[in-house]
Amino acid sequence: MVKNRVKSSFLIFAELSKIKIPFAVAFSAFTGYILFKQAVDVSALIATFGVFLLAGGSAALNQYQEFRLDILMGRTQNRPIPSGRFSAGRTLIFSMVFSVIGAAILFFGANFTAFLIGLLTLVWYNGIYTPLKKRTVFAVLAGAFVGAFPPLIGWAAAGGNVFDSEILMIAALLFIWQVPHFILLLLKYGKEYEIAGFSALTSYLSEAQLRKVIFIWILATAFSVIIIIVSGMIGSKIIITALMASSVWLIFTFYFILKKQQVNFKMAFIQINLFLLLVLALFSVDSLL
Repeated sequence: MVKNRVKSSFLIFAELSKIKIPFAVAFSAFTGYILFKQAVDVSALIATFGVFLLAGGSAALNQYQEFRLDILMGRTQNRPIPSGRFSAGRTLIFSMVFSVIGAAILFFGANFTAFLIGLLTLVWYNGIYTPLKKRTVFAVLAGAFVGAFPPLIGWAAAGGNVFDSEILMIAALLFIWQVPHFILLLLKYGKEYEIAGFSALTSYLSEAQLRKVIFIWILATAFSVIIIIVSGMIGSKIIITALMASSVWLIFTFYFILKKQQVNFKMAFIQINLFLLLVLALFSVDSLL
């Protein structure tokens, strides 16, 4: 009975938090921590867990904010609220509880700076980016900041200054990466976004034009990694080689993908996500060597 209840609670959390998102956000914060501290300790795990819960609460709050729009889109109709499996009120409570716990962990388990950036991330995502999605296509740029904040949380939690050039370069990489990440999602589900009333780039630019925009940002993403290498942040020659190879792979992969007449945007979306996870993992490994 207890086992089933725990399993049921976890599945609800996984759905409401869109669990892949808090995992990715937490990993990004963990990377920021490791880059400064150059070690894995209990404090790293505490801060990472706090970020994970805060991100989960923020994602659940987003589902509460947009459930009426989710009903209109095929890819979101089966989410807990639109499907009727979880009420909007309970989702709001869920989001508040996990957000408060996550923020409290950062406040008591890390430091005030990490706590403030964590709150800023939540406010930016739910209070700025989410409402902007219905008003302007430039919301994609506002949303890109959301991805840049988590490594700053980890860096600050480890005792680093958030204005240090090293972590700002990492944050800039994540900001740039977010743009093609978002546009690839739009190209796959653009029509659904338009039906739901979101201000989507697909309403203003053709697919051919958006492919060119994506490739420009892919180049910027790859060169951001190269700039980090040139800055001297990475010490291991093996890691440098792997990062260079990954950047070249990203450029050529997307060059050939985007030239195709029929593009599997879902696969392209997965590939750009895997690229970032690999790069962050390589950064972390280099710091621990």
